Amino acid sequence: RGPGGQAIGDHAGHLGRWYMAHMEGSIARVRFTTDPRRTLYGYERDVDGVYVRRRLSFRRGFALEHGLPNIVGWLANSELPDPSHHSGVLSLAYLALASPLGRVVAPDAQRQSLTGVAVPGAPYGHSHRGPVLGHLRNILKDARATARFLLDFGYSRFVPRRRAPGFFAYRPDNVYPLQYHGEHIPSSQSRVSLSDERDPLGMPKLRIDLRFSDADVDGVVRAHRHWDDYLRSHGRGRLEYTSDDLEAAVWERAGGGFHQSGTTRMSASPESGVVDHDLAVHGFRDLFVASSSAFVTSSQANSTFMIVALALRLTDSLKKDLER
Repeated sequence: RGPGGQAIGDHAGHLGRWYMAHMEGSIARVRFTTDPRRTLYGYERDVDGVYVRRRLSFRRGFALEHGLPNIVGWLANSELPDPSHHSGVLSLAYLALASPLGRVVAPDAQRQSLTGVAVPGAPYGHSHRGPVLGHLRNILKDARATARFLLDFGYSRFVPRRRAPGFFAYRPDNVYPLQYHGEHIPSSQSRVSLSDERDPLGMPKLRIDLRFSDADVDGVVRAHRHWDDYLRSHGRGRLEYTSDDLEAAVWERAGGGFHQSGTTRMSASPESGVVDHDLAVHGFRDLFVASSSAFVTSSQANSTFMIVALALRLTDSLKKDLER
């Protein structure tokens, strides 16, 4: 805190506010009417060998014209815990992730999310874990594809310098869940603050008040309507919704996710934020915040790339200041 007892950076009451995550989940499947062997459902590699995935998005002009949020969608795997997906590959992945070996295969947060354990908003909890016999039956029926996946993914995940970030299973019926990932519309009422509780290190724990709005939900639903219209008008397929009440389905999935941002909002003036365009806390020239906490919006993309870009820009700026 500063000399007057006020929290540093809270000169205008914005510190801890504008807390954002992402709107993410799945409320629909894509049923393609094209050749399933030509569906680009998984990872590809660019000219530099970097793993990339194709996404459904909107042109900037179209999004502005229709008032859509910054949102994308991509083809995903069926929920791993439920063996009704009839995929030996997905069943093998589920059993591996749910076993003690899972900690070697994937980070805890990702592993828990994929297996539906202890992650808020996940569709499967401890009491809904996939029946082991059902998964074993899938593996036996799909033995050839499962064995090929085990060899291919095992190599790409652990041997090369640039490792595969994940996997996606081919669907011969050409029906894939559509995962959406979009911006969380900023709100000053969405915030974090310090509580009186302490963590094991003696530091104050956070009191979290993460808020979503009807506008967040409406944007997700309307984006899906436009994707469905596009597929149908081009004769490529259609969306099949997993619920009759789409708004309720989106609300059910609204949660924190893995990409928190906001709380030290970037702004042009001290009255409207915490840090300036150089990431310096307003009123300071020797205190900087290079973090997703400075984001003005959460966008639709994972946060790390932008954090690195901001950190590199700050490094260049500090280097020039020191040279002067």
